[in-house]
Amino acid sequence: MFDGGGVGEAAGDVARDALRFVELLELARIENMHAARKVLLAGELRLSALGRDVALCGGDIRDCGNEAIAEVSTRLGCSHTMASHFCDLGVDLRLRLPLTCAAFLAGDLDYARVWRIHRETTGLRPETVALLEAEIIRSARRLAPAALGREIRELIVRARPDEAASDREVAEAECRIKVRPAGPLSEFTAVLTAEQGQAAWQLVCEMADTVCRKDRRGRPILLVDAFVALLHGESALPCTCERADCPKAGASTVPSRRKPLVQITVDVATLLGLTASPAYLDGHGPIDPMLAQMLSEDATWRAMLTEMVDVAAELGLVTDEREKPPAGTETETETETETETGSRADGSTPHHAPRRPGLHVFRARGSRHRGGDVPRAHSRSGPSSGPPPCGVGRTIAEIEKALDANPATKRGRRPDGHGGLTTPPDGALQYRPDAATAAMARTRDGHCRFPGCSVPAARCQLDHVVPFSHRNPTAGGWTIGSNLQCLCRFHHNLKTMGRVGASMLGGGVVVWTSRYGTATVTLPGGMYVRDAAPTLAPQLPRRPVDRGSRAAYRGEESPPF
Repeated sequence: MFDGGGVGEAAGDVARDALRFVELLELARIENMHAARKVLLAGELRLSALGRDVALCGGDIRDCGNEAIAEVSTRLGCSHTMASHFCDLGVDLRLRLPLTCAAFLAGDLDYARVWRIHRETTGLRPETVALLEAEIIRSARRLAPAALGREIRELIVRARPDEAASDREVAEAECRIKVRPAGPLSEFTAVLTAEQGQAAWQLVCEMADTVCRKDRRGRPILLVDAFVALLHGESALPCTCERADCPKAGASTVPSRRKPLVQITVDVATLLGLTASPAYLDGHGPIDPMLAQMLSEDATWRAMLTEMVDVAAELGLVTDEREKPPAGTETETETETETETGSRADGSTPHHAPRRPGLHVFRARGSRHRGGDVPRAHSRSGPSSGPPPCGVGRTIAEIEKALDANPATKRGRRPDGHGGLTTPPDGALQYRPDAATAAMARTRDGHCRFPGCSVPAARCQLDHVVPFSHRNPTAGGWTIGSNLQCLCRFHHNLKTMGRVGASMLGGGVVVWTSRYGTATVTLPGGMYVRDAAPTLAPQLPRRPVDRGSRAAYRGEESPPF
């Protein structure tokens, strides 16, 4: 894939740059180690100032270590806010986040990731931090700060959904709006609730769409003008195309207030309060089940069929040795229900398969239906003890280990881009995917699939992992869900030019390779990782199922709805 290099480009140039990238990584590690020492020293100075304050004032704290913050600001020549961040983070690393502190000192994490861990875990109970910190560190080594923030929130929701809801309610009290100079411009910032932010963005985008495609403004300027027009209560933007036959002349009025136009992905059991899995707000990330239930009031529903798959078995990295009874036998109908402690009604202990990471894989999408009142049970918190939930870091580490053991698997299980199908389904030989296929790919990915990129899927382009052949569509990669991924324009162009390569392993897992010998695994952003052996099981009676009407799947494609 990388044979078509630039003019005058030689293999020696690539090898030399590869060594420079190694040096860059080592310098970054050294920088992280010194940054850790700086932050910890700032925290120690603040603790020392607090100690003197208590000693002098007979147990009363007067300035809360503000003297130390002011001196740090003076010595480093930074703002009071930045000095306060250094001191607060240093204190937190010393008193509450020992594993994060050790990784920071070793140079494994940079300041941005450490600060994200500190901010996302502030206010959690000590036992919750102790349960999740090791899993957070695993993910922090492989995720960019923005993706790490989403991962931490997801882990908190899965481990302690009630605590996550309480933390969200406290955070909502800190919503604010401000304006500050940004050189010759001004920066207008609004911190809103999750649903308010997505609804506001939808309104700004709709106002920007009241002009035709011939408008002379670029998209960034158009969005700014749309925002200002909404503040002034205007109904539409004047188009700058200056054409007498402009199709947007007399554009309709944008409503001033309405319910959020947002997309939420949540499983039915969580919506009913039977389990407490994370829900996903499109463009925002994971949200707690209580907020998802609140936003589901008076909503329009679209059912999506998902399947829980073992990551290792789905990628073909291991053989699934769990024996399954033949279809139609009595043993396939499970009539026994397990209690919350994991034992059966007869007192015996059930056999659990080895715990391995799993993914919810999207299989199909139904039509829209108007929702009604949803009866809900009381949502339950996660287990008070036991192993932490499986996170992205652990999952990626296991996949990378298997790929290193067998490098041939990096090409993917189906390198032809046909998803294991022998005949192309409807729409597979068309370059542009239909609405259902595009929606499934965007919902699955959540954001740009390139490592470290967090551009929302709604603003991404759909890329054929195995390139589509316009001359011979049957021979090229097909337009099916297992051969599509969301990429922002920048990374889409980079892949199209052959500067990076991607392969779809299965379950939506993508491996990115570069000319410098690196291979990076990215997981779908719209699906949460969990243990293949679930620990949260509702007490529901199970009835025999009519196996005669079972739907037959064709590879990874969706059955008709």
